[in-house]
Amino acid sequence: MIRSVLEIWWRAIIRIFAFIGKETQIILHQPRLVFSLILGPFLILLLFGLGYQNEPRTLNTLFVVPEGSTIGSYVEQYANSIGNRIEFAGITHDPAAADQQLRQQKVDLVVVTPRNPLADWENDEQSTFSLFHNEIDPLEVTYVQVIGQQYAERLNQELLLKAVSQSQQETSSLHDDIAQAKANAAAVRTALASGNTAAAQNSVEDLQRDLDFMTLALGSGMALMSGVEQAGGQDAVPNELLSVLETLQNQTDEMAAATQDNTAVDQGQTAATEMETSLDKLDNMLQVFQETDPAVLVTPFQSKTLSITQATIEPLHFYVPAVIALLLQHLAITLAGLSIINEKLSGAMEMFRAGPVSAFEMLFGKYTSYMLLIGVLAAVLTGLIVWGLRVPQLGLWANYVLVLLALLLASLGIGFNISLSARSRSQAIQYGMLTLLAAIFFSGFFLPLYRLAMYVRIVSWLLPATYGTVMLKNVMLRGQAPGVLLLVVLSGMALVLFLLAWFRLGRQLKRE
Repeated sequence: MIRSVLEIWWRAIIRIFAFIGKETQIILHQPRLVFSLILGPFLILLLFGLGYQNEPRTLNTLFVVPEGSTIGSYVEQYANSIGNRIEFAGITHDPAAADQQLRQQKVDLVVVTPRNPLADWENDEQSTFSLFHNEIDPLEVTYVQVIGQQYAERLNQELLLKAVSQSQQETSSLHDDIAQAKANAAAVRTALASGNTAAAQNSVEDLQRDLDFMTLALGSGMALMSGVEQAGGQDAVPNELLSVLETLQNQTDEMAAATQDNTAVDQGQTAATEMETSLDKLDNMLQVFQETDPAVLVTPFQSKTLSITQATIEPLHFYVPAVIALLLQHLAITLAGLSIINEKLSGAMEMFRAGPVSAFEMLFGKYTSYMLLIGVLAAVLTGLIVWGLRVPQLGLWANYVLVLLALLLASLGIGFNISLSARSRSQAIQYGMLTLLAAIFFSGFFLPLYRLAMYVRIVSWLLPATYGTVMLKNVMLRGQAPGVLLLVVLSGMALVLFLLAWFRLGRQLKRE
């Protein structure tokens, strides 16, 4: 009994290895095919890596400045302020000529400047720069819009910088006014001490005028600094400024009262002394404002982007996992898709029906042969990519191999089911091309999955390349283990497709 079972198993193993040898021999007898399968994908990646330019496009830009515009002298200066994204192509006063150059693609961008920005501002309106382009690529249209926003932001920053610098220059003269106010406060104190009420009253009036002038002059500059601190979640400057000005006014009122009431002379002298201290404090606050960089006041925040990945990811690196998944899926589907249909057309299926070969032995042998063949190709391709193109492989190699194994099994399952459905080689090739097109558009190779509608993502998750792309990116570029759920679903898909192909092949072998 045991011997007969072992004989059955041994014969099955022999027949399985017969299919393995047969399929391997067919491939190896075509050296050009083997050469193209190994070097073809690598050369495609190499050409893409050498040719890809991760540099922003420079737009040849013509500016249209209306006759009599007040902004014409600043156009070229501000055009060069945003780096090499704009190449200054000149200034014209003729909109029609600029439009013709744009339509003839002599320039990439035409910027029409406002005629009189000051008049727009006086009418409580924003002054508009109009950007005209001839782009049809949505990504290029977005790029032009971003350049327009950056240009407008740069202009706004320049205007604010000039306003702040001018305010700092104007407030520099307040040091003399503060010194004069301190002198008047000292004069009030001296006059009150000597009992000269009239002189004290005159000095108080001079002091009030000094205080009114300083309050008015400090308004714009210190308000800007106050806004910066409030944006940072603090109110130190505005509160302190208001407190100092209020204290100065109260002290002035006390000194004025002392000139009218002889019993309040002591309080007036004390107020004068305290006012000198308050003026020193105000002078220090003014000094801080003047020493602050105008650029910090206008743009107090900046961004700094940091990555927690273990390696610097170049654009080529990002696309490599998707390319690997896409190429291996297409290769597996193509080889498996032509396998059984070739057996049908060559008449070998009739021999298998008459022989002792079972559907499982035939299918398992073909699975094994293609897994070995494509596995070797995948290993060579991976070596060329990792050590030739220097693409990072941060994760464990065991995880990498596990993902490729599940990807190839699922892809072979699709290919064998295509081969069982096709009635000719051309039909099998067409089905394979359809799966390739679907993988290009829906697997995350061409577009990230989040840009697809939910009902379209159903198609995405029916493709092995989608799972392979997501998991290979995590393994290679993030150094993480593949998602358990994704790996289980992909393996389940491979198992279901194998069982379906086994069932269908068994039915076809039983047909008379």
